[in-house]
Amino acid sequence: MFSILLSKKKSNFKYYGISWGKTLGRLFGIKLRVIGKENFDNNKQYIFAPNHSSVIDFQVLLIAVNQYLVFVGKKELGRIPIFRTIIKVAGFVLVDRRNNKDAVKSLEKLRADMKEFPRSVAIFPEGTRSRDGKLQDFKKGAAILGIDTGMPIIPVAIVGSYSWWNRGLFTKNPNIITIIFGDPIDTKNSSYEDRNKITMSIKDQITKLRNG
Repeated sequence: MFSILLSKKKSNFKYYGISWGKTLGRLFGIKLRVIGKENFDNNKQYIFAPNHSSVIDFQVLLIAVNQYLVFVGKKELGRIPIFRTIIKVAGFVLVDRRNNKDAVKSLEKLRADMKEFPRSVAIFPEGTRSRDGKLQDFKKGAAILGIDTGMPIIPVAIVGSYSWWNRGLFTKNPNIITIIFGDPIDTKNSSYEDRNKITMSIKDQITKLRNG
């Protein structure tokens, strides 16, 4: 992580982010299973929209996607000084969920920066972590970013991270977490009026993927 700060190269985050995720996975006894990688081209950029039910979702998604991938996260994460610096250099975006204007401006900055430094983006449509493992109401951030950028949206089901989180961090038996990539949702010809329909399409896919 410090190499990102010293070199100021955003793309370094791919290598160190994935290494960080794998280290945590081994430490916490997690085995990762990935399904649906054929649904996207690793040489292209996407918006990944996963469900969110544990603190490990971020790290396992980094490993499964295996791209230069950044997240749109809550502004509160920026309160940790060194973490705030790293995610800023890496190209993450933190938004104030209580201030729609501020959130929109943050996404606009991300869109502009992506023209110079292309990367994929992950947005948790639920906005925050589920407390019971069930899907919550979906917010429209992923759909709006897709409409603004024309980037395809990949719904992602993360299965098993909630049960791992509730078992405790350190367990003798490995916990399997499954990442399932859905079909890409095309946003190129979409308008702002389509944001609700796109959001529902994301949720419908994730629901089906989780239910098998």
